[in-house]
Amino acid sequence: MSGAVPGEHPERALVRRAIEAGLKDLPVTTNPLARALAMRLLEARAGWVRLAFTVPDDFTQGNGVVQGGIVAGMLDFGMVFAAFSQVPVEATLATVAQTTNFFRAAMAGELLVEAELEKVGRTLVNARASLRSPDGVLLAGATAPIAVIAQRRSG
Repeated sequence: MSGAVPGEHPERALVRRAIEAGLKDLPVTTNPLARALAMRLLEARAGWVRLAFTVPDDFTQGNGVVQGGIVAGMLDFGMVFAAFSQVPVEATLATVAQTTNFFRAAMAGELLVEAELEKVGRTLVNARASLRSPDGVLLAGATAPIAVIAQRRSG
């Protein structure tokens, strides 16, 4: 990816590039789950992101309802991407814990996540995210503390 710093986490590079260049609707291909969910970074600014997912039937249980772990995963993607907008270039992130609340069934197809940071510290970030249907119905929400981890440089 052009503009990435050697050793920079690829998701941090994508989020920072979107913010700095004002880019919108970028495909996220940084890991297999993002690709399987056709994840797109719709918009980003410091401490906030909006993502879109197209969830295939492969990730549903009865009657087309998206499996809860996938819902939690989409919310986690949002919170981590928001955190990547605020951490140093040499940092990576790890979700420490996540509390997810399910309000309505999420159906296969297009789903949207908005995530924002509540507090940014040197070693811990607190974030929140919401999952909505394309027509804006709130389906689930989550909060999480996310650890900021300095990557070791080789050499």
